[in-house]
Amino acid sequence: MSWGAKLGQAPIWAIGLILLSAVAAAQPEELPVVRIGVIVDGPWEQNETVRRLTIDEVTTLTEGEFDVRFPAEAYLIGDWSYQTARDNLERLLRSPDVDIIITWGILVSHAVCCYADLPKPVVAAAVIDPVLQGLPNKGGASGVPNLSYVEFENKIDREIAIFRQIVSFSRLDFLINTNFVEAIPELPGRTFQLAAQTGLEVGMIPVGDSVEEALTAIPDDAEALYLWPLFHLSSDQRQRLIHGLKERRLPSFTALDLGEVAEGVLASATSNDFFPRLARRVALNIQRIMLGENAGLLPVRFSYRERTKINMATARAIGVSPRWEILREAELLHTEESGLGTMSLERAVNEAIEANLDLAVRRRAVAAAAQEIAVARAAYRPQLGLSALGVQIDDDRAAASFGSQAERTTSGSLTLSQLLFSDPGLANIRIQEELQRSREEELEALRLDIALEAASTYLNLLRAKSLVRIQRSNLEVTRSNLELARIRRTIGAANPAEVFRWESQIATDRKSLVEAQASQDAAEIVLNRLLHRSLEQGFVYAEVELDDPGLITGQERFEGYTETPARFRLFRDFMVQEGLTVAPELRQLDAAIKAQERLLTSLRRSFWAPTVALEGSLEEILSRGGAGSAGPGFSIGDLMLPRADDSSWSIGVGASLSLYSGGSRRAEVIQAEEELTQLTLQFDAVAEAIATRIRAGLQIARASFEGIELSLQASEAARKSLDLVSDAYARGAVSILDLLDAQNAAVSGDQLYANAIYDFFVDLMEIQRAANRFDFFLSAAERDLWYERLEDYFDRAGVRRSEARHDPPIRLEMER
Repeated sequence: MSWGAKLGQAPIWAIGLILLSAVAAAQPEELPVVRIGVIVDGPWEQNETVRRLTIDEVTTLTEGEFDVRFPAEAYLIGDWSYQTARDNLERLLRSPDVDIIITWGILVSHAVCCYADLPKPVVAAAVIDPVLQGLPNKGGASGVPNLSYVEFENKIDREIAIFRQIVSFSRLDFLINTNFVEAIPELPGRTFQLAAQTGLEVGMIPVGDSVEEALTAIPDDAEALYLWPLFHLSSDQRQRLIHGLKERRLPSFTALDLGEVAEGVLASATSNDFFPRLARRVALNIQRIMLGENAGLLPVRFSYRERTKINMATARAIGVSPRWEILREAELLHTEESGLGTMSLERAVNEAIEANLDLAVRRRAVAAAAQEIAVARAAYRPQLGLSALGVQIDDDRAAASFGSQAERTTSGSLTLSQLLFSDPGLANIRIQEELQRSREEELEALRLDIALEAASTYLNLLRAKSLVRIQRSNLEVTRSNLELARIRRTIGAANPAEVFRWESQIATDRKSLVEAQASQDAAEIVLNRLLHRSLEQGFVYAEVELDDPGLITGQERFEGYTETPARFRLFRDFMVQEGLTVAPELRQLDAAIKAQERLLTSLRRSFWAPTVALEGSLEEILSRGGAGSAGPGFSIGDLMLPRADDSSWSIGVGASLSLYSGGSRRAEVIQAEEELTQLTLQFDAVAEAIATRIRAGLQIARASFEGIELSLQASEAARKSLDLVSDAYARGAVSILDLLDAQNAAVSGDQLYANAIYDFFVDLMEIQRAANRFDFFLSAAERDLWYERLEDYFDRAGVRRSEARHDPPIRLEMER
């Protein structure tokens, strides 16, 4: 009997199901029992996962209508041979205990084509090429009673194009399961034909049970490898194959990624939801068959989504650097180089404090300025000097000096001076000490500023990474909508303009992704500069969570201090008090005020306080020569006068006091008084600014914290709306503009949520800088003391904090 003749026959099995359904309607407590058998090609690590997916999907779709069972004895696993696949299929076809058969595998699905008459419904879930495999196709269905199959869309030309975007090659070799080639001999030829259309030289390498033989069979001039599904390989064999390809620095592409890219294959273009979508399609066919539809009239075409994935660790290992356009849209695995450290918020801040060049420059300046104190103290310590002098005079003058001065004289002298009292000197010591304290507080303020800058930069880098994920996800949604529009176009439900509109939207979304990626890269460079690292160095960046114990928001004992306006007001008062106590800006001004006060005191004392000093000297004639150098002395008449010896010394105490300097001292006093008043006013102004910054920052942070939950609600609502509108668009119930609006709203909602999270953390860092208290700078003991002061402050105000609430914390779910 021909295929066409059988098409007109009503399936007896379907009529039986209808009768069972009628009986079930009369007796609702009993549902029709349907037993489903499943056949797979051979042992495979994912067999149970696929089987579980199928059971769950079928059970969910038929719940309340049928009692669906998957008998363990009707689950047959082959041995990767075509003959066993046929035997298993024949076994279930003859079995009276199986009502429907699902063939999960290329070999067993191919075995279906050998039957001219099927006694029960069969759903062949893995048909590669129905023409090559001899399967009928009439109007997009099998056209044969009891036969439904799922035809994979042949995208080999598209996949090769994607592969060549990642790496350039002119020869492509295919690794194909030997059993598939034996079962479908025409398969390699068809594959080569499609590949050759792209201008490539092609070759085939059969892969049997020996991975080593397959690796040896790879020609020396191989440039790239395309891996057909190698389900028959064990995990260890697959790892050896991948390792061998990487050792030879050969780029590889897998047709159906089931974890191979993560394990080391360079790339794939299969989305992660391939098997879930295929399981859903099989389940839908099963449901329709149960409800009485002719299996031969069910559509066979199965279109799956593309999702380029690249293993960047493999790319680095084999020396491949994909182009920007492919990197922007692909899912990148192992982007961080091995050995990279994990960067966290706390680590970023601490590294910036230790290594930042701006801070290092200021430290050196403060260290150099510290010597001003030593210089000031030196003026009040003994001053000792040593000098030597050689003098030569004309001989006649030396001779006429009666021996008091030789023609040539060499002498040395030692001088000593000691300041006994000088109020300007004492004042300078104190002034320099206070100025140094001021400089140290200025350094502390810069340290806190660098900490804030590092924290904000780190958080903005995380924000940029989140926005990149959002834009990449949005691009995927747009691409899916484009595919849907193309399908609608082929069935006449949409016009060409609709396809063009989605293509335009993809270009726009790609531009947004480029800009987001550039912002992320720029933020990473800025962070590396702050950390004084190589500007191109990468890290694994740890996310920040609200319940991080290193932050005040993650400490349970903090709860209850801000939950009401009254408590929040009291908490603001406490934070201001704490902030003003330790503010380096105020300490800096306090030191400057003390220095100015001491200067003013010294200027006032200058009217009556003298400067008293001790001075002494010792001089020694070291040598004499020439005229006038001889003789014990000189004579006046008969009187011989001795000459003074070669040593002389002197010592004295002197005091000085300036009586009048033209009025300059009075002017200096007035100037110092005005500058002191200026510093005092500046102190008050800075204190007021700090209090304002703390109070305003707390109000802003409170609002941004509440904004996280609100923006999450908005994001989730926009996502639900997008799902509903997408379904309606697929059914033709809404226009493309409605879907675009919903998609834009969803993207805006995701961006709003991401920004809300990082806005709050940045606001939190701003508060901690304003209050001069970064959580990750405090030890456990210091944190305990801070809480003790907080509790004491509330107690003294007569306000008891409420018991800690147990509301579930807000989770930061940036990965959607």
